Amino acid sequence: MPKVTFLPSGKSIEVDAGTSLFNAALEAGLPVASSCDQEFVCGRCNMQVVKSPENLSPQSNVERRLLKKEKNPETDRISCQAKILGDCAVKTTYW
Repeated sequence: MPKVTFLPSGKSIEVDAGTSLFNAALEAGLPVASSCDQEFVCGRCNMQVVKSPENLSPQSNVERRLLKKEKNPETDRISCQAKILGDCAVKTTYW
């Protein structure tokens, strides 16, 4: 099972492969900014990948457009869309 670490909180949990970053954070008891209830329209749930971005599902063109629209770095991920495939670490400004 992949392990995801949430920084700077330092919390780590193991999740089933294919779990979204959004759901993994909720499982870890961490808040996730969102106003669209995981409908992939608000972009507020973005997270910065600080370790092993290759262990997440590939970004779609729609995800890249939403990151750009919301003026987030293109290296961020929309957590409701990014699926965990292997160990990684992410952070947000509010943990």
